[in-house]
Amino acid sequence: MIEVVFSESAAGCLSVAVGNGKYIGGVSSAISMNTEESNEISNQDEIQKMIHESEERERLNWENALPLKIERKDILCFPLALSIGDITENGIGKQREDTLQKLFSIYPESEKEASQDMLETARKSLDELLCRAENGESIRVWTSDLPDEACGFYWLVDQLKPIGFENLDITYVKLPDYHTMPDKTVVIYSGWGEVAPHQWGHLALLGKKLPVNYMHALSFRWQRLKQENASLRAVVNRQLVSVPDTFYDPFILRELEAQENEFLEAKLIGKVLGKYSLGIGDGLIAMRIEQFMKEGKLKAVTQAKPEDPSYHRWLRKCN
Repeated sequence: MIEVVFSESAAGCLSVAVGNGKYIGGVSSAISMNTEESNEISNQDEIQKMIHESEERERLNWENALPLKIERKDILCFPLALSIGDITENGIGKQREDTLQKLFSIYPESEKEASQDMLETARKSLDELLCRAENGESIRVWTSDLPDEACGFYWLVDQLKPIGFENLDITYVKLPDYHTMPDKTVVIYSGWGEVAPHQWGHLALLGKKLPVNYMHALSFRWQRLKQENASLRAVVNRQLVSVPDTFYDPFILRELEAQENEFLEAKLIGKVLGKYSLGIGDGLIAMRIEQFMKEGKLKAVTQAKPEDPSYHRWLRKCN
């Protein structure tokens, strides 16, 4: 079976999930809010206790993991950020490359080069997917209401249309609103990249066969979105729709208003990402902040170092 995901973080989590469901260990940390010196020893004891409890929960979750009978070579990733930019072309062409380059323009040169490698890998994965699907191999798609994953799902079905939907065997796994872990902890995810590796096997049980008529509906909707070709696409009331490039501005401006007159751009971006579950990344927010600067709302006070993202700079509000 071919496993399809739409972000590198999801691909990494799924790769770790492959195996016998055994506890693999990891890094644990704890945060203490009490800084009184007199409580230093007791704080250390409390921290160790918290770390031990965290490790025990992780061990329990791995012990209760359901093994995924897949191989890592069957995981195909399409981290194409299809919720952003021009989508009128077929396949993965120059327009998608231009959009990804714009998104990655905020990062150092080394990461920009990595994005090019990522794009080439996605192109090879698409060729492999089409070839294997045409030979009758089944497909499982991991999707959600995250804009990029929803767009990826619609796009993927449309790419497979020439094979004939009646000839396809597709299972889709929709990320649920919440998930109860074996230790009874309730977790809310926004996308598959946040799902712990030991939970993919459990969530795989939610998979449903994709009916032929539904495939037609998804493909038709993607064609409509291509015709509209908006700057952005978002999931609104569980519907994937075209939205203007200003769609997320109210959230950014709300947090901008709460900043001091001079502030670190990364702090503003972090506030937006942490406070609102918008399903977008730092690149899109940085692009909107750049637009605010062009409009004269903000001015750069310092510049980021070459080895840092461009948003590691201080900005000043313009009255």
